[in-house]
Amino acid sequence: MEVDDDETQRRSPPGDSSTSAAFSTTVLEAEESPNDRTVGEKDQERGDDECEEDDEGANWSLEMKSNRGRSVTVKMLMDEGILTQDDGALVIDYLGKTFVGDLLANGEIRWQENNEIFSSPSAWATHCKKLVNPDKKSGCGWASVKYKGKKLDVYKSAYLQIHNKSAAEKIQTTNEDIETVATTDLDNTLEESNGKERKELRKTVLKHSTLGNRSSERDPNTLIECTPFCALGKIQPFTVTITTNCLFLMDFHCHLTTSEVVGYLAGHWDVNSHNLAIQQAFPCKCRLGDKENAFVTEEEIRQSLEKQRMSLVGWYHSHPVAPVHPTLRDIDCQMEYQLRLKGSSDASYTPCVGVICSPYERDCTYLESSIQAYWVMPPPENKPHEYGKPMLMTFSLIQENFLTQDVKDELAALTKYYKRAPDFIHFERKWKEEVTYSEKLQKSLSQKAPLDQMEASVNDTIHTLLRDD
Repeated sequence: MEVDDDETQRRSPPGDSSTSAAFSTTVLEAEESPNDRTVGEKDQERGDDECEEDDEGANWSLEMKSNRGRSVTVKMLMDEGILTQDDGALVIDYLGKTFVGDLLANGEIRWQENNEIFSSPSAWATHCKKLVNPDKKSGCGWASVKYKGKKLDVYKSAYLQIHNKSAAEKIQTTNEDIETVATTDLDNTLEESNGKERKELRKTVLKHSTLGNRSSERDPNTLIECTPFCALGKIQPFTVTITTNCLFLMDFHCHLTTSEVVGYLAGHWDVNSHNLAIQQAFPCKCRLGDKENAFVTEEEIRQSLEKQRMSLVGWYHSHPVAPVHPTLRDIDCQMEYQLRLKGSSDASYTPCVGVICSPYERDCTYLESSIQAYWVMPPPENKPHEYGKPMLMTFSLIQENFLTQDVKDELAALTKYYKRAPDFIHFERKWKEEVTYSEKLQKSLSQKAPLDQMEASVNDTIHTLLRDD
């Protein structure tokens, strides 16, 4: 899940001084497989990647790579009735600062602070962000500016989707219509959209032995089967334990949205017993590619790690409908993390594992999510140009007695974060046959429940979290 240096800034993730220096690319800035991204996520990522060169604020959808996409402006959305002139309708939240603007009839933006006029979202966002961070080079306007609580990217995405279906059709819509369009499209990612891509994805699960040397022609989203250590006549280099509370929270997080999610794993490394104890998950309540909010999110996690005196020992991400095998990009990312956590001596060495969760894997008929932990074996010294080999890491469950208050608070916070998003799962709908998404989630979580959470109790907990306000 790593992107090139020219596509993103690099920062260290949360943790103590040793683990902070270990990661050069955070999981929040990493690029996920496009086969698992929703349209909204693609819009956001493309917008962030292109904002360095985008003076007109045209952060366009990956679905619209043609020049036609770049002609979309705020005024065009206003002409179609998607946006309307309104005082105080535009807001930028950046590093604790809030900026409010008026949307004018000609599509320009008037900053309420001093009535200065800006021609585009990008121009306004760049100006505001430089007031807070003088080193800021761009504003990522369409991904940063919110119109009545929703990012402008959402409205643009709906505009492009509708115009793709019928370029001649005139759009007469309200804010409620916009949300409906986005929700329907994103929800269908689990049903029918990108069907061709997903079929191809299933066909590209390869064995590592078929890869050969690295090649720029190789699709970085190709899934690679993890190899058990026993298949090589080897013993797993260290044991891994994961608490049920950690899996419970991680599985819940991955179930909430059609988009790929990420998070950190924290715990302790026992050098004497050679056991990596993964004790807690720290979900990232931030979108992939959203580098502006990533800093705040990661700082919060960093402080939590320090407060609880835990070390960063891994990361997790979801493959919403794809199998749990890592992609070539995931493998390279994991390999980099391992090397940086290796330290300069045995005393400073800390292992790092990756975990992938697939809540809605297409070919699965059982209700529990597929979860797989992996570690990457470096290529041999005499074959430095080969890909690292993903190795299956078996782990043991540590049964918790109860859900801690930290976990309960995080469950509620995650629900609140995703609930109003267009890619939030409609849990009352059918997943497969007669099984609803809610029933699927409850069954999956019941397998990871602590001792005091009987299945009925798990169901009550989930029902309370997901019920409409």
